[in-house]
Formats: sequence, structure tokens, C-alpha cells
Amino acid sequence: QKKKLLEELGENRLPYLTPAHADFHQLWKTKYSKLIFRKSDTVPEELHQMVQESFLTLREHSCFFQDLVRIKGKDFLTPVSRILIGNPGCTYKYLNTRLFTVPWPTEGYDIKYCSPQIHDACKALKRLNDYLHIEAVKALQGQNLFETKEIKDTTVIDREQSFATSPTEQGSVSKDQSGVCVPEDDRSLKNRTSYNLTLLNYMDPLQMLYLKQEPYFGMGNMAVSWHHDENLVERSVVAVYSYSCEDSAVEESNEQEVKGRDPAVWHVGLKVAWDIETPGLAMPLHQGDIYLML
Repeated sequence: QKKKLLEELGENRLPYLTPAHADFHQLWKTKYSKLIFRKSDTVPEELHQMVQESFLTLREHSCFFQDLVRIKGKDFLTPVSRILIGNPGCTYKYLNTRLFTVPWPTEGYDIKYCSPQIHDACKALKRLNDYLHIEAVKALQGQNLFETKEIKDTTVIDREQSFATSPTEQGSVSKDQSGVCVPEDDRSLKNRTSYNLTLLNYMDPLQMLYLKQEPYFGMGNMAVSWHHDENLVERSVVAVYSYSCEDSAVEESNEQEVKGRDPAVWHVGLKVAWDIETPGLAMPLHQGDIYLML
């Protein structure tokens, strides 16, 4: 599929948008409406400090490891180093490699850590996990309210436009549209947002000697290639917290002056799967930013 898609594109790559483009927010609203972004200043400062210290602690204790993965029958070490932390006994599999969690402190389990610092780091990530769970529930509730309102508004417009049709026809229109959005109960929202693990990726650009170029949009070097997360419960939410170990002076530059992706700033790229018409998004990630994929 990927090869066929690239052949169709040929040299005419799809465009991609950053916040500097005029159409960015309209595209986000229409094609990427399930992407929710939270700037760092909306997150409690105490949580930032706790979580960022835990990242540095794990790095100082050499807790990040490259994985041996299999791609097209060949084994490779990943350029990105990782650690999986979460509920005791949980695992995560990608590219034929299964990772096992380093457990965070969990009620009912007597977990031994090699140092108090590691214990505190895992506890901090559990705190972040709880915070992201609450934010994800709020985001889904907000989206449900928005979708319900949109459907009600559409139904009213359709009723006004269909005043000349028979009552039976009017009833069928209303019934069909009301069935499009079924409000979720609290249990469903909890199931979609009850995260049982967190995957930490550590990337040092200076140590990553060879990076692939992004193939569809010309976004530049990729630390992590295009992918969708595997082994997820259907319709579950993914939440991401971004942190750069070293502050960059370039990061403070005015983004409005940069029409393409500023390579000095980490970005997350988003695209619609197997779509050669919708532009992609390149979203800059600054210290402590959060995004949710509902």
C-alpha cells in the first residue's frame, strides 16, 4: 500500500501545514478534530517539575534501552531508546518485540525498587497518568457535547428544509440522525481513558547519525517513522507528554516567520491514513506540551 501510494504521488508531494499557515486551524477543525492540544501553561507547575525530574532520574540511572526489532525479516536496533512503565504484568508489543513494564507503585503489590529515586520516578509517572486520564475524559465529554449539538442543529435545519415532505419522511430523517451520535456513559469513557502503561521514548538527535526523510510531505528528518500504535483497545485514547532535556534558544523564535517546519523544534506529524488528498499537520512541541488523540 505504501509503495502504491508513493507511486501515485510521484514527485508531487502533498502539502503539510504548520500553525504559521492561514488554513492550519480550519484543517485541524475539519480533518483532525480528534486531536486535542494542551499547552504547557495549562498543566500544574508541580506536576511538570515532578515528571521532568523523573525523566532525568531514569536517564541518569541508564534505564532507557534500544530495542531489537524485526522489520521485513531483518533484525535492527532502534535508534530511539525506550522504557515501559505501568501496571504490574502489562506488556506492549511492536515490530515483533514485546516490552514488559517496570511497575509503578500499585496498591496491593509489594514492589521492590533498586533505589528510592527510581521509586519516586515511577510514582511521578503514575501521577502524570492519573492527570492525563482526567484530561482525556474531559476532552471526550466535550467532543460528545459538540457532536450532539451539531447533530441537533443539523436536524433542525433539515426539518425546516423538509417542511413540504410527509410526516413519515420527516420522522425517518430525525430517527436516522439521532442515531448517529449515542452519548457515552461514564463507564465507556473510563474504559477508553484508563491507561495501564506509559511508553517513554528518549531521542538524542546528535546521536542519531542516520534519519530517514519523511516520504509523503517533505517534512524533513524523522526520529520516529509514520506508524499507528499497536495493541490498543478499540477506540481508546492516546495521551502524550513532551519534554526536551535541554532548552533551546531557537525554540523561542517566532514561528510565524517559519513557513515550513523549523528543524530545531521537535514536531509531531499527523496524517489521515492512506489519504493522498488531505494535507498533513506538523505540530510543534514545546517544553511540557500535551496532546491527546481521541
